This record gives sequence, C-alpha cells and structure tokens, in this order.
Amino acid sequence: MERFGNESSRLIWEGRPNKATRRLVPSPLHAKTAARIDTILNTATLKECSSFPPGWHFKVLHGKQRGAFQVRIDDRYRIRFRWDEQYGAVDVTAGEFHDEDD
Repeated sequence: MERFGNESSRLIWEGRPNKATRRLVPSPLHAKTAARIDTILNTATLKECSSFPPGWHFKVLHGKQRGAFQVRIDDRYRIRFRWDEQYGAVDVTAGEFHDEDD
C-alpha cells in the first residue's frame, strides 16, 4: 500500500527538497509539513486523528473528496490523506487544494 499520494510529499517528509517540493509547498513550510506528515503516519487509529491540536483544523472531507481527511499546514496549504484500517494513513499529499471549502 502506497503511503504517499505523490513523490514530492514523500521527499518533503524525508527532508530532501527539490524544485518540485518547493512548487508543492514553500520551503519555509517544509519542516512544519514534514513534522505533521510524520505525526499522521505514526497515528495508530483514525479516532486519534480527531485529537490533533486545534490549530491543525482536522477535517473530514465530503463531496468528491468523501473518505479523505485534511489538516492545515497554514492558512493556504493542507495535508490530505485517506485512512486504511490495516495500514493507517495512506495517499498522504501536501499542497494547496482549491476543490474543497474550509
């Protein structure tokens, strides 16, 4: 099961920035993004996600994103993921998303 939705999100988490990662999320936000991805990947149950700090704005998505979850990096950037009961957070993707209202 693939834990990341794209290579750039994985590279941010690994601390290996490149031009593609900087297009996805600005460099000054990489450390914050990596720390949040790490927390998401190490969360044991979906229920634990609801206890993320309030500033993360954990959100269950609806509509065409039904089944996905989101946390904020800052006012503009987010991390989205899906939950698999066996693997935990999967399809983890950082970036700027315009298809879902906050």
